Amino acid sequence: MKSLRDVERPLDAIEAEAHLQADRAVAKLARGAVGRPTLAPEIAALTRLLELARLAAAKGRRSIGPGQPARGAETLEMARRLKALRGRFRAWSRVLEALHQIERRRAFPLLDRGGHLLDISTTQRAISDRSFTQVHRAVNPQVQAASAGELGCFPDIALSVSLFTEIAHLAYRILLARKTGRPARFLDVGCGGGLKVVIAAQFFDRADGIEFDPGYAETARRTFAAVDARRCSVIEGDALSFEGYGDYDVIYLYRPMRNDALQAALEARIVAMARPGTVILAPFGTMDLQVEGCRAIQSAVFVAGISAAEAEGLRRETLRMGPHVASPDRPLPRDLAWLSPLWLACEANGFCPANWP
Repeated sequence: MKSLRDVERPLDAIEAEAHLQADRAVAKLARGAVGRPTLAPEIAALTRLLELARLAAAKGRRSIGPGQPARGAETLEMARRLKALRGRFRAWSRVLEALHQIERRRAFPLLDRGGHLLDISTTQRAISDRSFTQVHRAVNPQVQAASAGELGCFPDIALSVSLFTEIAHLAYRILLARKTGRPARFLDVGCGGGLKVVIAAQFFDRADGIEFDPGYAETARRTFAAVDARRCSVIEGDALSFEGYGDYDVIYLYRPMRNDALQAALEARIVAMARPGTVILAPFGTMDLQVEGCRAIQSAVFVAGISAAEAEGLRRETLRMGPHVASPDRPLPRDLAWLSPLWLACEANGFCPANWP
């Protein structure tokens, strides 16, 4: 039950206390999901303070009066603050919804392939994959260059778009679980016409492709320009001599080399140069047998430079990361003010407040 003292508290005092509670929640959310202290005290306090802030705002609106023009600097400032606060109330409610879901400590599957004959999503995936293959052929009709064939490169191959999206999403969640706290960079080794690079940019801050075939590389440049993919680029060069693998957080390759020995050499080079913790996506079923120094998190998804115990801990943490993806291009709501760190902390756990109405 609210006391008269609570009801009469000024907005500044209410928001100052809410700011303190939000900071406490942010500190907890920065910790690993497994074994994290409960968020219940902060959720309860923020819920109570939101109600008090709404009451105080209603009182402030009544003091200005309906339809009356703001007169005087003090009244004008109150009207401005109340307008900003209306937007913050909505964001505040959305953050509370996200916090409630985080507090449930639900485990989400690492990969959810479905696959049952009578599963509706199986039919939907099959249609998406067939359509993507058609688009892939239309975007990159180039015949493979003779030089690329002589080097032992495969032509541009259309991987199942549903599989690629699922493993890219898992890589995103692994980075959330690792609490890297920095912009994430993705590399497609043998990117062909660049379509998977465009998809990867939905998950990661920067998405690059490396491509030996000059015709394919030019197609990728045109693709990025056509869809205004400003965070995507192509590096024209030889993956077997590329020196920049250590600059990336996620590296994807789908059997770019036809020759087994060259493929094994490429995999070994990537693993040797990758930073510890780099996620390697290799959906062709042989990398775990050919290369040491990677630990499988799930089928086709590996992490370089970690121990078996670290991999198991990372797998448990990743299960607790939510299903949402905060696109690097998403705009944050206006007037978040002190709510900004808490909004971002929810996103960093896979729960985007913007997804709630």
